Amino acid sequence: MPTAEVCAAAARIVHDVTENGRSLEAAATSHLPEDHPNRRSEVREIAWGGVRWWFRYHRMLSEKLHRPIRRRDRILESLIICGLYQLDHLKEPDYAVTSGTVDAASLLGAPKAKGLVNAVLRARLRDGEARTMNEEAALAMPEWLLNLIRDTWPDDWRDILTVANCKPPMTLRVNPLKMSRDDYLQLLQDHGIAASACDLSPWGVILETPVNVGELHGFETGTVSVQDAAAQMTPLICEPPEGARALDACAAPGGKTTHLLEHFPQLASLTALDLPDRCETIRENLSRLALTAKVLAADLFQLDTWWDGTPFDLILLDAPCSGTGVIRRHPDIRHHRRADDIARYSERQKQMLNHLWELLAPNGQMVYVTCSILTQENDRPVRDLCAKHPDAQLQKPQLAGAIKTDCGIQFLPGTAQDGLYYASIRKA
Repeated sequence: MPTAEVCAAAARIVHDVTENGRSLEAAATSHLPEDHPNRRSEVREIAWGGVRWWFRYHRMLSEKLHRPIRRRDRILESLIICGLYQLDHLKEPDYAVTSGTVDAASLLGAPKAKGLVNAVLRARLRDGEARTMNEEAALAMPEWLLNLIRDTWPDDWRDILTVANCKPPMTLRVNPLKMSRDDYLQLLQDHGIAASACDLSPWGVILETPVNVGELHGFETGTVSVQDAAAQMTPLICEPPEGARALDACAAPGGKTTHLLEHFPQLASLTALDLPDRCETIRENLSRLALTAKVLAADLFQLDTWWDGTPFDLILLDAPCSGTGVIRRHPDIRHHRRADDIARYSERQKQMLNHLWELLAPNGQMVYVTCSILTQENDRPVRDLCAKHPDAQLQKPQLAGAIKTDCGIQFLPGTAQDGLYYASIRKA
């Protein structure tokens, strides 16, 4: 049952995300209890849920209060939202949720607010949901982002936003250098872990219930990695020739780098490039999987600090983006993105593509990837590249489960995968 300590920790995380602009992971690092695994799990469940459903409960709360909570007391709003989330989504007795949330007010330095917290939660139990709930509240999405997704995907927007409010599956990628997928599924079955083969990826395994990676058979020895099914499509689009030099230009945390190495042993070399503070995870994943790549900590625009002047036959650019295809996995995105961010991301993506194009060998392949579902970040930068470079020949990959766009393919967020975009451009 959620204790006052659990409710208070979850409220601090939600407050850090929604008021202080911190990421969920950073806030969790600060506030998760260190020595209670079960309590940590409870806090994560409530905090992630509070952040995910914040826009719904914020609207509900505004209807139940006679006046808004003062800014200096805004952590109480986070606490109440965590309580409302528990009432709706956790299989805990109402009295236990109410008691734990009310008592948490004292731990947050506001004992006089216990009456307010109690009144709101009891009113929710008595009156039910808000009677006048707009789409922003119903789908727990900021209005500008809801409208943008609806304009981009007029036939699919409601499904996309519904998926964004579901918990993501835990999907594994089996390393074919170590074991077949069928054998790994049998191994999981032998250890009592329910799982099934992923329909989208030939290497994918979906766990019925997520587990800690420390409990995952074969993880430490490199038999499996954790990777979304749509992200596992990269090797099916890349076509490096024998002895190719490959570059993964924004490589952290190393999922696509290691997958390329697992799938293309014919590569002469693979360079994994990213900013200095992001490279350690690449090295860790390479070490765990016993794979070799040249890891370079540098800014891709500063060529004189990392490029030896020899062109690459394959360049993979998994570009920084809005993350609109992975909101389910990172619910804090809906709090941190702003409408004017999209144009900035798009401009940066254009710069990256055009800059890296000069490093591509004749007949080389550029594969462009984002975890966005927005045209501004997907087709538009690719179209810009092709317009500026007459030697850029657009290839249109075809993969089951993906929607064809003008310049590439789009996986929309679904039950078994995140939303990712892929484009392939060949240099004449």
